[in-house]
Amino acid sequence: MDFTIEAPGAATPFSLGELHRALEAAQSHDNAQRQAATAQLSAWESEVDYYPALQTIFLNKTLSTQIRLLAIIQLKNGIDRYWRNYKVHNSIPQDARQLIRERLFQGTIGESDIQLAQLNALVSAKIIRIDFPGTWSTPLADLTKILRSIEDGDQFALCGALMLLLRIVKELGTARLRKSQTTLQSITPEIVYILCQIYKTKFIAVTSFLANNPGEEKNGEAFLAMETSLYALKTLRRFLLVGYEFPHNDKAVQGFWGESQDQLQVLVNFVDGSSSNVACYVDVLTKLFMQYTKLHIEMAEEHPASFILLPNSLNLARAYWFLTTKVSEVFNESVGIRHGASSQGKAKTEGPILEKIALKGLLLLRACIQMVYRPKRTIVFRSPEARQEQKQAIEHLKTELLKDEFIIEISNVIVTRFLLFRQADLDAWEEDPQEWEQQEETEGNAYQWEVRPCAEKLFMDLLTQYKGILLPHVMSYFVSIEDPQTTLVAREAIYTALGLSVHVVHREINFRDLLQKIIVADAQRAEPFCQVLRRRIAILISQWIPVQSTAEIRSLVYEIFRHFLDPNDQYNDIVVRITTARLFKIVCDDLDFDGQEFVPYASDVLVHLLNLLGEAEVDEAKLAILESTRTVISRMETHVSRFGDMIMTAIPNIWQAPAGDLGFMMKQAVLAIIQNLVMSMKTESQRYHQMILPLIIEATQDGTELFLYLIEEALELWSNILTQTEIPMLPGLLDLIPTAIRLLSDQTEHTCRLLDILGCYITLAPNTILLSEYREPTISALLASLNSKNREEVRLVLKYGQVLIRFSHELGGRSGLEALVQDMMRAGALRAIFEGIHDSHEARQTTGPKKKQSRMTGLMLVDYFTILSRIAILEPALFVEVLVSLGPLDQVWVWLSSEWFLAFDTMADDSQRKLNMLALTRFFDVPQPIPDLAMQKLQDYLSMWTSVLVPIIDDQPPNRGTDMLVFTSPPEPTEWDTPKDVRERALLVSDPVRQIQSLEYVTRRVNAITNGQGIDPQWSSIVDQDVLQNFRAVLELTHPSGTV
Repeated sequence: MDFTIEAPGAATPFSLGELHRALEAAQSHDNAQRQAATAQLSAWESEVDYYPALQTIFLNKTLSTQIRLLAIIQLKNGIDRYWRNYKVHNSIPQDARQLIRERLFQGTIGESDIQLAQLNALVSAKIIRIDFPGTWSTPLADLTKILRSIEDGDQFALCGALMLLLRIVKELGTARLRKSQTTLQSITPEIVYILCQIYKTKFIAVTSFLANNPGEEKNGEAFLAMETSLYALKTLRRFLLVGYEFPHNDKAVQGFWGESQDQLQVLVNFVDGSSSNVACYVDVLTKLFMQYTKLHIEMAEEHPASFILLPNSLNLARAYWFLTTKVSEVFNESVGIRHGASSQGKAKTEGPILEKIALKGLLLLRACIQMVYRPKRTIVFRSPEARQEQKQAIEHLKTELLKDEFIIEISNVIVTRFLLFRQADLDAWEEDPQEWEQQEETEGNAYQWEVRPCAEKLFMDLLTQYKGILLPHVMSYFVSIEDPQTTLVAREAIYTALGLSVHVVHREINFRDLLQKIIVADAQRAEPFCQVLRRRIAILISQWIPVQSTAEIRSLVYEIFRHFLDPNDQYNDIVVRITTARLFKIVCDDLDFDGQEFVPYASDVLVHLLNLLGEAEVDEAKLAILESTRTVISRMETHVSRFGDMIMTAIPNIWQAPAGDLGFMMKQAVLAIIQNLVMSMKTESQRYHQMILPLIIEATQDGTELFLYLIEEALELWSNILTQTEIPMLPGLLDLIPTAIRLLSDQTEHTCRLLDILGCYITLAPNTILLSEYREPTISALLASLNSKNREEVRLVLKYGQVLIRFSHELGGRSGLEALVQDMMRAGALRAIFEGIHDSHEARQTTGPKKKQSRMTGLMLVDYFTILSRIAILEPALFVEVLVSLGPLDQVWVWLSSEWFLAFDTMADDSQRKLNMLALTRFFDVPQPIPDLAMQKLQDYLSMWTSVLVPIIDDQPPNRGTDMLVFTSPPEPTEWDTPKDVRERALLVSDPVRQIQSLEYVTRRVNAITNGQGIDPQWSSIVDQDVLQNFRAVLELTHPSGTV
């Protein structure tokens, strides 16, 4: 038979047969056929009968499993995309939806292939999640009827119905709309009643079968009964948690809860491994047991009051603790719980069932403590009666279960048994040290999956809430560590408890004395098992150093950590050294860390850290070591200079070393280390430029993976290098200018950083930037961000644009500024500024419904005038020449001056207002006709002078009339100044805004206009009297002579 599919684009009529052919072709080994079939299936999505036809093919059990699997997957994908949306393209019609609903349950109930049955259950649940209860109100009622009809009949169909119901309740449990929750709760009691009957019947049948010596071979019928009971219990658990607002008020729930405790004990007896006849059923029985434990713990977490008020719940908690204490007696001999992945991709735990019981017992006790002292917050309305009932229930739990002696017992068991380092732990350590260390780091806090982390969490909760009761007992544990006869295992457990309790006992324990008298001696032990103690000591110190830290303590800590990092000590195995290296970051992050204090230890520590990188095999460990190295360098500040050569010598090998999936993160860490070294060494780091710059060049090459992953770190390093570079700049750095211009022109998310980099070149190497080959590209790249919506980018453009204008005039005079202005015109930047201003003026001339909306905002205009002001102050005649190039001068002046004066209303910064004032006032210094044109705006000038001068002129003796923006003395340098800071401070001091006395500057221009006569009386005929009077009041201020 030929299953060839026509090429995409060919019109293939839709039919059930054609759909079958397409599904078969979609599984072909021929890539062309697969692509053509996929395209054809996508094209048919708009067909009315497409999705019902997929369901028809899926339900046809005579077809191959692969065809049916692909059909149900296509149906699921269509439901995800189109079922909820009625108005989108390819939406599924209502008739097709109804047909699909009518046949949904057939795909799971009675389906022999478990994968297909589960997929159909998922499809059904997704549809019901959307349609229930609005469009489809009866799916749960229909399933209830099915369950009743087959409860004592076809057990295979019953198992399928339970599977379907489980998947549905999982989906409905995520509903947050009150209507959906209420509808679910209304039908829950009936479903729970049926499920309880089914489960009880199956459980009795299963336990009877197992009790009658079932034999070592698996019985299919019995196994199906176990699977059915498992699905029933899973579904019951979900309904009990999401189907009731107050589960304890339902009789069926009360009955099941009471029976579950007896059933749990029966299961424990079966799965404990005492009988070899049930070995083949242990997995499914263990799953049943785990469902009970999940129910109990989740009920305590989700419905704390109901948990307490359900029958015998407190006895249940005591029973869990009884089993937990039994496990604790043999915990030291247990092999532990191991985690892996099941064939279905879900988390899978392996290990002794009793240890799992202990874990669940600890979790349940922790939930009980949490419900008393950290109750779950909710915004759902609760009646006063319900709140009072919950309050009484919690008080009952507190007084009847959490008694003082019970709390002390839990604490004793945890410290003396569950915190012990077991032989199984040591075996795992020795089997694969680095993998074990990484697992402890990442999974050691997974308290929901491991006994020891869970015990640690519970211990901390107990200490926090019962400090007064437990403190004497906890202190007695710590006293025992002073006994030299205490075993290493016990000492490790006590150190663990001491670290966990730091937040409670830090005021009662003198850590300095403990460190000097006991920990130092333990750190020097050289005997079997001492590597475990050394690791724990490193962890303990990292927990205490943020709490108690003195110079004496820190010196001992540095000595201990240096000792633990020494690879020449045979007991400092790779686990001890990697753990110590990880935790060194915490030690260095101490607020009182002093670089000078650490100098005697720095050389050895840095050597050991860098050498340890070569031994570490796990990428995460390498990253942690690099982070600790970076922290040491950063916290040592300038004191790290003497170790710079050693660090930089190791960098190339780390950069080039092969790495796994985290290879680029390793390189990011390397760049971070270099950056911290540069910032710490300041200008002394220039001697490493030849080693650093190739890394920056490599990371800034477009289109490479390095660029994709390292560009951010590379740019930050580049910026810091420039900041710490003395003038004159070295050729290697200057060679990177084209790269900076190119990257900035791309306008990416790194624009801010690139603006800062280019700004460093403008500030520190203006001679190079102003060369003809760089000048115009720099202007284009810089001013491209002038209209950015990111105000930080605009701020940097204005800052460095003004610096560029000033340097062009300072280094080249009028000709230098003229060349820059011509480049600005050629690049279109200056013309775009004037066009924006003109557009704003044109928009202001329109009114009414058809008023033109300008593309310019007030802030944008202020930015434009800031750039123009710098040019006008330096060379007003050159500025006028630019205006002439735009059109008739009188016309240009009208719209330019109008917008300029209006922009003062948007300026908030006094320095910026003064800058613009100086620029506008400079137009009186150029030849005609500009002065005459300016006089036509006399009222605007007087208003502007008054508004600008009043806030910045001192009106109080002895500095009356003095401009407060003018420096009386230059700013003081600081020890942290970089070469860039020095240069920018010099620019600030020489800025006309900081040099010119404003009042005298304006007065001289006024006198020049009136030939020394002051305010002309004739002005009163063309200027508003209030404006004139206000300006006269400003001029009457006494002002000293100043530099103009």
